[in-house]
Amino acid sequence: MAPRIGIISNPRSSSHRAGQAGLAEAAARLPHAAPESREALRAALAGFAADGVEVLAVHGGDGTLREVLSALPQAWAGPMPAIAPLPAGRTNLAAHTLGYPAAGRREDPTDLRRLLAAAGAGRLRRQSRPVLEVSGADAAPMRGLLFGAAAFTRAVGLAEGRLHRHGLMDNAVVGMTGVMMAVQALAGRGAFGRALRQGTAMQVARDGGAAVGGQRFILLATTLDRLMLGLWPFWGNGEGAIRVLDVAAPPQRLGAGLWSLLRGRSPALPGWRSGRADTLHIGLRDGFVLDGETFQPGPDGIRLSATAPLTFVAA
Repeated sequence: MAPRIGIISNPRSSSHRAGQAGLAEAAARLPHAAPESREALRAALAGFAADGVEVLAVHGGDGTLREVLSALPQAWAGPMPAIAPLPAGRTNLAAHTLGYPAAGRREDPTDLRRLLAAAGAGRLRRQSRPVLEVSGADAAPMRGLLFGAAAFTRAVGLAEGRLHRHGLMDNAVVGMTGVMMAVQALAGRGAFGRALRQGTAMQVARDGGAAVGGQRFILLATTLDRLMLGLWPFWGNGEGAIRVLDVAAPPQRLGAGLWSLLRGRSPALPGWRSGRADTLHIGLRDGFVLDGETFQPGPDGIRLSATAPLTFVAA
């Protein structure tokens, strides 16, 4: 028997509003909610759990998925549902890396219909992976898939301020943000370029070890095993579920390091570190990014850990 599917949509997504007719047609007989607040989201999820939903389709971008993952532990009674990200946001890294290919558009109304058909035929593709949990911030504990700080936070701010205004979305945002950050950091000119190279002060401790302090050019962490555009800036060994990139500031031989990463090679350069961990304690005062949105750390910094594996599905 096909699993029961429920849908959470982001009501503020422009793509949701534009594609509502097609979604409504495919979802006419399914539990469907477009909650306007976190309280409404928790209530909708609790209702889905009581209704026997087994697959939760998340119709939105990375931020919508982050909100759903964060709300599930308190809102869902019983075994966690399988998660089916449906790309419909400004950035859809999670959906594209977990099952839906990037195709130059934010959403396709047939994505849900393909999901329903695959579920009915017993052909859903499944993968199990943990997600990041961030605690100690100025918000309740959050869950997501891609964490970034230092230059990454500045680059996301740049993307919000410039790229989205020009209608660039999805792969274009990711690619252009990286290019703009790299060019300005390599040049080292202007306030933005100098700030990038100067880095952000923080202390990072892995798996309960001693904290390593200093200026960071960039800090990235994820539980994914690939990113978009063929980028994969992680290397090194270890048993942890979290992959970590930690580059000191000012970055040594930045051009050579970036070129190595683009070629899929590990930079053998001072201050360029990567590996795996189960937990990270990060002391910082500046903001950090989780799945495309900037948050502020608490007075004692933040803690990153990996959750128990969740099931993600795609058609």
